[in-house]
Amino acid sequence: MKKYLILVLIVMLTACASFGEKGGTAGKREELARQEEARKQEEARKQEEVRKQEEVRQQVETRKQEEVRQQQEALKQEEVRKQEEVRKQEEILRQQELAQIEELRRQRIEDNDDPALIGMVTEEQLKKSDPLLSDRRIYYDLDKYDIKQKYVPVVAAHARFLLANPTVKVFVEGNCDDRGSPDYNVSLGQRRAESVQRALLALGVPARQVEAVSFGAERPVAHGRNEESWALNRRSDVIYPMLKR
Repeated sequence: MKKYLILVLIVMLTACASFGEKGGTAGKREELARQEEARKQEEARKQEEVRKQEEVRQQVETRKQEEVRQQQEALKQEEVRKQEEVRKQEEILRQQELAQIEELRRQRIEDNDDPALIGMVTEEQLKKSDPLLSDRRIYYDLDKYDIKQKYVPVVAAHARFLLANPTVKVFVEGNCDDRGSPDYNVSLGQRRAESVQRALLALGVPARQVEAVSFGAERPVAHGRNEESWALNRRSDVIYPMLKR
């Protein structure tokens, strides 16, 4: 009987151990399943967070692009406004130029001058045509009226401009220092003006576009009583009908 009880006890213990092992395995499987589910949920959460961050980034990028577009549009509008303002100013200047030209035409007709010679120029136009045209004075030695070699390119530049602008008429004004008599100075000034006139005519400029006059010593640009001042007054001036901007 005792042996029989011991045998039953052993069988029961063996059964309990086997049941415990099966229960532990099932518990481990459930734990692993829960961990896997938690991992998947965490992965999904991270992916959703990344999606939201990307969406926010795209919204920010879109907003920046829109700001840039609006800035560019504002700049274009400002540029258009400035261009329109410049156009209006140019139109005002053009109307002023036309008014000055018309006034010059009227004056020349009243003076019985050639009404076809109405061309006026600006300083900017002369400089753009040829930088040498900024130099409109030719200087001479004492009692001389021949054109020095260094002024030949200057005279040639004026000739080219006049040939290209046949409605422009210039006056060549001869001047002297004040050491001669008034009659002598007027005569010498005339010879100086005519020397430039002849040079222009020799280069093909029509005679109607050039007029030589003398002011003797009446229009000095320097008032000193020394050689430097006298040298500045011994000159011919090429005078264009200038539009003042």
